[in-house]
Amino acid sequence: MKKDYISVANTESPNDESAFVEEFWTQIWNGYKMEWTSVIKEIESREEFKLMNPYMSNLPPKSRVLDGGCGLGKWTLYWSEKGFEVVGLDISKATIERLRESFPEHNFIVGDIQQTEFDNESFDAYFSWGTFEHFEIGLRPCFKEANRILKKGGYLFVSLPFQNGRHLRRDKHELSKWDENFDREKGYIKEMRFYQWRLTKPELQREFELSGFKVLKIEAIDKRHGLYRAIKHDLCMEPGTKAHKIMQRLLYPFVPKNYVAHMIMGIGQKR
Repeated sequence: MKKDYISVANTESPNDESAFVEEFWTQIWNGYKMEWTSVIKEIESREEFKLMNPYMSNLPPKSRVLDGGCGLGKWTLYWSEKGFEVVGLDISKATIERLRESFPEHNFIVGDIQQTEFDNESFDAYFSWGTFEHFEIGLRPCFKEANRILKKGGYLFVSLPFQNGRHLRRDKHELSKWDENFDREKGYIKEMRFYQWRLTKPELQREFELSGFKVLKIEAIDKRHGLYRAIKHDLCMEPGTKAHKIMQRLLYPFVPKNYVAHMIMGIGQKR
């Protein structure tokens, strides 16, 4: 497992990690509108949906589902419209307030995925996109809590940053070669704090299994975004330029997904 750090200002770096995560994501989500328009087409085109849908199709109508770290709530809205009783949970109080105002007929709750207030074995399925990785203590509290609130046989769908082939190759080089915040003479020129964990496929499998889940599938996803980042950082081509767009089209068919994919997704079933 690899740690990623981000630069922060002193005023943006509260000591309490949950407080930092809430502040950080509240600022992100405040930049987006709350809307339902085109969400069906958007979600059904996503790799996460294509991987999870066969399992969701096995669940009976009205099954209870948790969207852990729901963000703008689009996935909560989508699966609610498909006949499931979905709870959208997020640590950002401001975001949940906006969701409640915009979609009062849906169930949105403030909470921390590491320690929720739900009853034992109260959900049939639980999905969480890009959230388990944001706590420096590690992923185990999130996985253990997921095990507690899922029924036996319940499904857990998780996506996390991928320690892909490109990152494994990059990390063999000296820090100053790839960390833009590090200066070999001056050290770190900005205040840094933990941002996320990045995992290989076997590491994600182990996290599932250690927490009482049988792993059903682990796949690399989001190759396009990973290649976008690789071209920017490794080939020094600015996103949005003609050269970057041409290079992305040229390389996409040939670069292996496991080398550049931005995320991995795991599917587990509670034993």
